[in-house]
Amino acid sequence: MIRPTPLSHIAQIVKSLLNDQLLRDIWVEATIVSINKHSNGHWYISLAEGNVSMPATVWKSSAIRLTAPTPGSVVHLHGRIDFYQANAKVQFFIDDIRPIGTDARAIELERLMAHYATVTRKRPLPAFPRRIGIATSRTGAALQDVLSTIQNRYPCVELVLAHCSVQGQSAPSEIEAALELLYAEALDVILVVRGGGGSEDLAAFNSEVVAKAVLRSPVPVVSGVGHEVDTTLIDVVADVRAATPTYAAATATPNRTDLLQHLANLRYTMTLHVANTAAELEMRLDDASARLLRAAPAVRIATMHTQLGYASQRLHRAMRSIVQQRRALLEQQAVRIDALDPAAVLERGYAIVRTADGTIIRSALGTPAHTPITIQYADGYLPAHTTE
Repeated sequence: MIRPTPLSHIAQIVKSLLNDQLLRDIWVEATIVSINKHSNGHWYISLAEGNVSMPATVWKSSAIRLTAPTPGSVVHLHGRIDFYQANAKVQFFIDDIRPIGTDARAIELERLMAHYATVTRKRPLPAFPRRIGIATSRTGAALQDVLSTIQNRYPCVELVLAHCSVQGQSAPSEIEAALELLYAEALDVILVVRGGGGSEDLAAFNSEVVAKAVLRSPVPVVSGVGHEVDTTLIDVVADVRAATPTYAAATATPNRTDLLQHLANLRYTMTLHVANTAAELEMRLDDASARLLRAAPAVRIATMHTQLGYASQRLHRAMRSIVQQRRALLEQQAVRIDALDPAAVLERGYAIVRTADGTIIRSALGTPAHTPITIQYADGYLPAHTTE
């Protein structure tokens, strides 16, 4: 009869076997592969040495007094080895970290980044791409993030996928081959994407083979590898570096909502411009019509006829005024003439004395006696002689 051992019993056995004094107070030399600083203050570290890797944890109480090591650095670590029964994982709980150097891979990567930073190209991305190439794994979450983002932002673009492994020993050559396939297509931009992971997971994108392949691209390349804090060699040589695959897709495509708003603004501006232009042309047409109407012969003749009528009226008024003035003056002269008429003087009782030859005697002196004279009255003449 089989007598199975409970899994919890197995965990207790493993934990008791690891309960060795040597493992409770130990110094370890290892390379920091990655370090994740959690919001709760704890550090979660991935260690490696040769082909051996192990997870490690630095509790917040120790982390507050330690300086976080950089990935790739070789350090001395002090702490204890323990078995975490919840997930059956052997972990190294660290309470002290002392750096001793940097491994060869980190030094080489630093050299490559410094070198390719001087030869990289930063070409602008097309505003409205028609075909986008994607180099990534067809089974990875990064591809789904890219497809979902592009579908929401710019669904009219055509996508061309070149499948390749994104981690492992064959990944660099597969990424290079995928890029070469995309270079044979008529594309506007290429995305090289992968989800997050540790330094070992992203190692393929630190390969010089991939860097050289990206630099051969005839169109701009957008890298979206890892998380926002990860920086790989492909990020240095790419034309544009995006923090994540989602950001890479967003960087390479315009936003449909923004485009629709822009089109609405253009439509409003165009409508307003057309309306203003039409109104201006209508005003110019009305002005030209008015000038043409004023210049028409019939209108000019009518205008001149009206002006002639006004002039005739003014002439008649002027003539009547002159005639009236002349008549008044003539009447004044007539009154003056009537006042000087001798007959009018005779009517008032005066008489005119003349000699026989008609000479008017103006004075009694000098007239000889017995001179025949004629006295003219208003109603006739009376002959007479002077006596003395």
